[in-house]
Amino acid sequence: MADWWNSIQKGATEAAETTKLVSMRTKLQAEVMYIESQIKTVLQKFGVDVFPHMENNNSAQVQQHFTDTKREVENYREQIAAKNVEIAELNKQIENIGKAAGQGATA
Repeated sequence: MADWWNSIQKGATEAAETTKLVSMRTKLQAEVMYIESQIKTVLQKFGVDVFPHMENNNSAQVQQHFTDTKREVENYREQIAAKNVEIAELNKQIENIGKAAGQGATA
């Protein structure tokens, strides 16, 4: 009877841990999607801001807009990369739930 109860408790604990980790992963994935939409917005704004300068052959202004926009996009991409590292770590944790140490679990 004790083994049965321990099994139930272990299953419930593992389910709770899985739910927590999946929730954290989902939150990070939503944040990545939001940042990707921010990149799209920045790139659209770049086109609108640069077009008149290109029409007027103002290459200095075009270059300045490009430099500023590139810096902003790179910052967003770094944020996405960091969140993807967190997501990968959560995926590893999710995979290892219920695996006893020394029985094939990887850190």
